[in-house]
Amino acid sequence: MEDEFASVVERTLVLHDCETGQRSEIRLSIGRPYWVDPGMEAACPVAVYGSFGRLADIRGIDPMNALALAIQFLESLLKGMSETRTVYWPSGEKYFDE
Repeated sequence: MEDEFASVVERTLVLHDCETGQRSEIRLSIGRPYWVDPGMEAACPVAVYGSFGRLADIRGIDPMNALALAIQFLESLLKGMSETRTVYWPSGEKYFDE
């Protein structure tokens, strides 16, 4: 069972495994940022369902920074898979311009 949380934003994409030819749907999910230490540190839940699952919460100096860093983290994670997997929009267009 997936470790779900209430999502603030989500994005559904298609992941193509270049070695096996298989395609699967993945769902990027970011939860509501929260204070870990009020005024000092905040965190934001993140997950890539259909692939990595729930990941460690992304931390920042405040809730807005934690949210921005969570978005950057997920984009970097997807870019890092580019050697063996290709990410597509559900429409079939490549997610990243190459």
